[in-house]
Order: sequence, then structure tokens, then C-alpha cells
Amino acid sequence: QVTPLGMKVLGVFLGLVYGWCFIDLLWTSVLGFFALGLTGFMDTTTAVATAFGNQSVIIILICFAFAECVDRIGVTTAIAYWALGRKLFVGKPWIFISGVIIVSLILSIFGAWYAAMFLMWAVVDKVAEINKSPKGNLLTSMLGAMIVYACFTGASAVPFGSGVILYGGFFTNATGIAIPALPLLISGLIYGILSFALMFVISKVVFKVNAGQFMFTEELRREYAAKKMSKVQKAGLICLLFYFFGLLLSFSLKGGIWSELASWGIVGFSIIYMVIFAVWKDEKGKSICNMADCFRNGIVWDTLLLFGVTIPLSAAMESAEVGITATINEVCVALFSGWSLTIMVILIMVVIGLITQLMHNVVIGAIFIPIFAPLVISMGGNPLVFFFMFYFILQCAYATPAGSMMAAMVFGKENLPTKHAYMFGIMFWAVSELVLIVLMPLWNILF
Repeated sequence: QVTPLGMKVLGVFLGLVYGWCFIDLLWTSVLGFFALGLTGFMDTTTAVATAFGNQSVIIILICFAFAECVDRIGVTTAIAYWALGRKLFVGKPWIFISGVIIVSLILSIFGAWYAAMFLMWAVVDKVAEINKSPKGNLLTSMLGAMIVYACFTGASAVPFGSGVILYGGFFTNATGIAIPALPLLISGLIYGILSFALMFVISKVVFKVNAGQFMFTEELRREYAAKKMSKVQKAGLICLLFYFFGLLLSFSLKGGIWSELASWGIVGFSIIYMVIFAVWKDEKGKSICNMADCFRNGIVWDTLLLFGVTIPLSAAMESAEVGITATINEVCVALFSGWSLTIMVILIMVVIGLITQLMHNVVIGAIFIPIFAPLVISMGGNPLVFFFMFYFILQCAYATPAGSMMAAMVFGKENLPTKHAYMFGIMFWAVSELVLIVLMPLWNILF
């Protein structure tokens, strides 16, 4: 049962949830460290030290700075212009539309989803202007929303991306199980490609989206093709490919050079990348990429601190002298006893998918992953399959502006009517639920 100390910890937990949902992520998280010190479980300094001494917090911090560095070098822009310079897209509206989404996915996989989003928005706006498409029409709304979905989906599939590190941190802290890199990437890409293909079909057949007047012209193709990579962008791309495949292979292979590369880890690869462009000087003697600016402007402190405060909070809630986690597990086991594990996971997916449309997805992950992941293990299920499905349904929080930061960007986009944002957000959520649930047998094979 929950002890008196547990009631104090539970009060901190509920206070944090309320603050995250209705007040502010950053200062609520900071106050959470102080509140934990009042419980008597640990002092405030220990709570902060527990958070910032955690490996996942350090990785997230470095990854934020790394993503800013990639953006500043302009690698994202160079890749996009090269892709859009292909003749494949000229005069073929649906192929061009598919290309926009695929390019958004690819760019975000390489760690620059934020820059990719604004870049592809600009491309779509330019094509719409050339075709004299009316502002706020269904087609441009669809593309505006799906570019955001594609960028975030691609970034979420990267095993060493900030999303996997953040939510995987909740999972690993609760279970002690690391997320396997290659199965996550392959499963994420399968889920993403099938989801977007299905959404295109629904948009064309059900919503009657007409792409016939949305042509990518030869003139525009030549304009993009004429934009050549600079020496810095070429070096940035080569280093980025080494970064991506070096990490992916070192996560997947053992022995020899792979063990050496694995010892570098995400932090080591990211530091090397940033140092190369900090040491490299331009013709004026200034760094190609100022590392101080990367840390100053790249770190999203509200997300980092939210994750950070959950680490000492989770330690407190899982403690035997507190009794909260043990009580929750007993209640859940009693509630789901007699249920099929598959039915239970599907029910959790649907309910959490609905809740995360109304509450911030990071908050939902912080609350429920440490609760449900051990429960799945205790019932003999595959916790990695559960994490994969749970994680990606949290990335579909687009049906309302409150669901996630990315949802707010869709609803706040200029010339994208609110009713269209709701329509496509709900569609993405429903399609994602369908794809993730129907392909559960495949996820069990891959994981």
C-alpha cells in the first residue's frame, strides 16, 4: 500500500501533471525539484544531481545542440534542392506531392526536421503561387499538415534521435531494457510509409483532394537544380552520413571497429561533428558553426527539464518505502486479469491515443510508460513491441492544438484553416492507430 511518504510523493506527481497540462512545462519542472526535496525522500540538490547525472539527459542536451549545428551548416537545404531538381516531379502532381513527403521524411531522419519543415513549406507555397492556387484550399492544407507529420515521424524513427532518447529513457529507466536500433528504424519506416500512403488514398478518394492543377514546372525544377552545394555543405553531408551510419552500425554490430565506435556513442559522434565545423574557419576567420550558439539556441529547456525531473520522481515512485508503483501494478493486474494481452495493449493504445490529443504527449509518456511497460512484462508480453506502438501513437498528437508542440505548429500555420487542421489531425491519428494495431504480428517478428 501507499505509505505516508508515498502520499507526499504522489502529491508532487499530481502537482507536476497539473502544472505541465495547464500552466507551463519549464518552471513547473524546475519547481518539481524543490517539491521533491520537501517530501523527505531526497533533498533538492540530490534531485537535481540525479537528473543531470543521468545519461539520457546528457544525450538529449548534446543532441539538441547537434541538430542546431546541422541546421546552421545548411545540409538540409542542399539535400532538398538536389532532390527537387530531379525531372521525375515535373508535370506529375501526385508524384510531386509524394516526393515532398518523402524528402521531408529523409531530411528529418538526418536530424534536421525543424529546418526541413519550414523549407518544404516554402517549396509548397512557391508551387501554389505559380499555379495560382487559392490560399487555404484543401490540397495546400493537406500538404502543410502532412509535411509536419512527415518531419516528426521521420525524426521519431531514428534510434539515436532526441524523441527515442526521451521516451526510451522513460522506458529504460522503468524496465532496464535498451531500445534496439535497427528494428526500431525499420519498423518506424514501415509504419510511416504505409500511414502516409493510406492517408493519400483517403485524401483523394474520401476528401476528394484534386491535385490536377498543382504542377511542379520545368522552370522551377531548373531553379532548384541550379543551386549547387557549397564546400561546407558537401563536407557537412559527408560527415552527417558518417554520423548516421556510424551510429546505426555501431548500435547493431559487435566487435572490432564497431565496439570502438560504440564507445563514442551519440555524445561522442555529435561532439566530433560540431568540433569539425567549430574549428573550420571561413574567409573572415570565424568558425563555420559557433558551438556556443548551438548550445545557446538549440537546447529546448522545457523538454529537457521535464524529462530531467521525471528521473528522481520515478526513483521515488518506484521505491519500496513509497509503495506507489507496487500499488499501481497490483490494481492494473487485478483490472486486466483474464484479459488477452493483445486486447489489453490495443485498449491502451486507443485510450492513450485519445488522451494524448488533449494533453501534451511528453507528459503522457512520462506518466504512463513507467506504469504500463512493467505491467506488460509481468503479463509475459513483449515490452519492446509495446514501447514501439505506444511511442508512435504519442507522436500522432495532432487532433487538437493541445496535443503537442508540433500540433500547435499545424494549427498556427498561416493559410491553413483550423477546420482542415482538425480534419487531417484526426485522420493521421486514426490511420496510425489502424496501421500500428493491424501490423502487431510484424512488430513482434521485428522486435
